[in-house]
Amino acid sequence: MAIVGADIFSIGLSGLNVAQNALSVTSNNISNSATPGYNVQYLTQAGRTPQNAGFGYLGQGVDATNVLRTYSQYLSTQVQGAQANSSYYSSQLQQLNQINNAIANSTQSPNPAIQSFFGAMQTLSQQPASLPIRQNVLSMAQALATSMTAMNSQLVQMQQGVNGQIDTTVQSINTLAKQIADLNQKIGSATGGNPNAPQAQPNTLLDARDQAVLELNKLVGATVATATDGSYIVSIGSGQTIVAGNLVNQLTTQSDPNNPSNRQVGFVNPNGGSPIILPNNVLGSGQLGGLLNFRDGTLLQTQNQLGTLAINFSAAMNYQNSLGLDYNAQPGTAIFNDLSSFATNPQYAAGQFQVLMGDPKLLATTSNMVPTGTAGGTSGVKMTGVWSTLPGTYAGNINANPPVFPATTAHPSSGLTSMTVTASATAPVTMTATIVGTNGGGPYNVVPNPAQPNGYKLQTTAVPPVDVGIGFQLSGSPDLNQTFTVGPAVAGSANLKASGDNSNLLQLTAQQNIGLVNNQSYQVYYSSMVASAGNQGYAVGQMNSSAQTTLDQATRNNSNYSGVNLDQEAANLIKYQQSYQACSKVIQIAQSTFSSILNIM
Repeated sequence: MAIVGADIFSIGLSGLNVAQNALSVTSNNISNSATPGYNVQYLTQAGRTPQNAGFGYLGQGVDATNVLRTYSQYLSTQVQGAQANSSYYSSQLQQLNQINNAIANSTQSPNPAIQSFFGAMQTLSQQPASLPIRQNVLSMAQALATSMTAMNSQLVQMQQGVNGQIDTTVQSINTLAKQIADLNQKIGSATGGNPNAPQAQPNTLLDARDQAVLELNKLVGATVATATDGSYIVSIGSGQTIVAGNLVNQLTTQSDPNNPSNRQVGFVNPNGGSPIILPNNVLGSGQLGGLLNFRDGTLLQTQNQLGTLAINFSAAMNYQNSLGLDYNAQPGTAIFNDLSSFATNPQYAAGQFQVLMGDPKLLATTSNMVPTGTAGGTSGVKMTGVWSTLPGTYAGNINANPPVFPATTAHPSSGLTSMTVTASATAPVTMTATIVGTNGGGPYNVVPNPAQPNGYKLQTTAVPPVDVGIGFQLSGSPDLNQTFTVGPAVAGSANLKASGDNSNLLQLTAQQNIGLVNNQSYQVYYSSMVASAGNQGYAVGQMNSSAQTTLDQATRNNSNYSGVNLDQEAANLIKYQQSYQACSKVIQIAQSTFSSILNIM
């Protein structure tokens, strides 16, 4: 009988211990319900080997056998991949919103400054001799330069910010990689290098390692393989190993030799020397991939576009101004800094955009040619003006890849000795022209210029014809056999209006509507640049929403499977509490029974 009482006591005590352990596990689950990466744990138990009592086997109680975590490698991998994808788009979207806010600003962007500059020139065309209005043109030019360089500064600040984030991200990646390697070592020590060992598994360490991998995927897309000893082998990019067991292959950054303001990412060279640089397309996910893609994608594209606008604007303006004469009848000079040397690296050009002209008298408003005579005709038609324009090949040259910047010395009016325009001898009247001088030639066809009443321009006889770069205006329709002659405008020339002439100024103003940047006008080009960045921002925003939805779904699926369900844990508390109380009652009864037996004896 004493043996039976002892057995009951032992059985009750075993159940009491198991219930107590189960309550501990449940309490731990509840306490960690908000812990990132925590996987709900559960206690496993098994009955003890029964004892043969002759008439059958009597149970000997219960033992707790293990504490396991509810974990799905498949669901965890889905969350990790979705996290890398979401971070890739969210990091880009944050930067794209900044760039869109900057370049689309209706008051601070170069677009309204360009409009104001041309508006000032249109005002000057009414009074080209007015020095105050000339000064206003230069003031608007300076405002444009300030707007251009300010916009460039904002883009440079974004570039610096992104490069700073790249450095910080790489440091964080190394920290997480070291953390994973340390956890590999601790887990290996706890399991003896046998992931399937019968002894208890270090669940907290396993959770911490998986959470570190998830955090790593926020920064850079990582894949995980499990070694035979249970340690993680973590790879990034296209399979470059960053963690193997307790070893870490650290990342580093360095200045890009081709663009020192940018940072390159690579592995530390184990043999010393220069890092082993990774191509950007290898790091195509996570926050790091998003930053690199933005910097070398939309940001660089915008810098190039802004720089191209600055290059072409200054080149075309300087070209046309050099074709005219200034207030003192001297050949025109450059208005803006020559940026043609940046043609192969336009991202640096906008920062150097500046006004060179300080004297308003240097604006070349006057044509470099003057009418010198009229012969024949009976109606008294005369040539009232003649001017140099951009040749028809100019836009094609400046929009070429790489761009070509023609010199004004190659213009037909440069070195011109004389030009003769001859009307046909038969009706309907047509005209041809020949040029004598350094860049002379002809005969050229003379065709109406619909942009100006009684306006004409010279074209080549090629098919299709090309504008030569000279236009003129007559007082009426020419007579048969009538001729008009033109000569170079120099100080003292007859018919030279000098400071009061707006012929060249009108050609400067006309550039507002000519396709001189990517075959678009300046303002249309800038608007296209804004639209391009906006479209990319919209597309990335859509992708980010989709990626976030996928991440939320993957996280929810994983949480439903392995997360803490407080309702379930509350039910477990009641269940294990009742078990604990029942086992306590068993022990109490065993004690009472044992005491009764002793009293009988």
